[in-house]
Amino acid sequence: MQIANPSTPAVTAKNIQLANLAFNFHHPDSPSFNYSRTQPPFPQQYRIPTSPSNYSDYTEPDCLLQRNDYSIHLVNSLKQRIKASTLIKRMYASRGYQTEKASVFSADPFQYTFEARQSGQLIGTLTLTIDSDNKLLADTLYPTELDQFRQRNRRLCELSKLAFNPESSSKEIFASLFHMAYIFAHRIHNVDDAFIEINPRHALFYKRMLGFRQIGKLRTCPRVNAPAVLLNLDLAYMEEQIVTQAGQLNQGTRSIYPHFLSQKKENKIVRQFQ
Repeated sequence: MQIANPSTPAVTAKNIQLANLAFNFHHPDSPSFNYSRTQPPFPQQYRIPTSPSNYSDYTEPDCLLQRNDYSIHLVNSLKQRIKASTLIKRMYASRGYQTEKASVFSADPFQYTFEARQSGQLIGTLTLTIDSDNKLLADTLYPTELDQFRQRNRRLCELSKLAFNPESSSKEIFASLFHMAYIFAHRIHNVDDAFIEINPRHALFYKRMLGFRQIGKLRTCPRVNAPAVLLNLDLAYMEEQIVTQAGQLNQGTRSIYPHFLSQKKENKIVRQFQ
């Protein structure tokens, strides 16, 4: 299997460019799949708290987190989707990826898109898709690998459409986006495993910073016309890292988990959807 060029500088939290770390994988019409899934706990429009003013950290109905000079939101309006799709296309085009399907317009009730804003400006976005009868985007290239998890009654999710403005890159904001995806996947949907199709030159970042492991061989993704590998992360492991490392910024570790939210903050977000 082809691996990254050994002459490439080591990937660290200091030198990584957060833009375009994931591909755009969008399939509006997936075939039916006979695999038992539960329905999502709330519809595509999301169940936002009716009185966000009761929470000191939330300033808008779609706001999940307000922290320092940035906020994390659920993408839930046409305007938000247009802005998020525009950012994805701009970042993908800068890397030479195809952008025809680089959008976050979907009627899939199992799909959630998060956006990060800094000083009111959109700077990053990430999409979470819970496994359902529509299957996952990674099933196009890695159906055998994913079915091995399903056959063990593991519940799956996929991360995709990650785009980050390199001028506003921040480890803390990046970590908060991933923490929101973890909360929705593991705490709300009871997902066991997360998957991501990624350009192999970015795979080391996910392995070092989040604990992903590669389970799929190098292949060419037709959606972006670029190489891809499949990575997997056990969310029980992720939970353990969050519990033990969140907020511990003086550990000197390469992991990005010290930048995650505290357990108290995480539980507060979960309560919004119970």
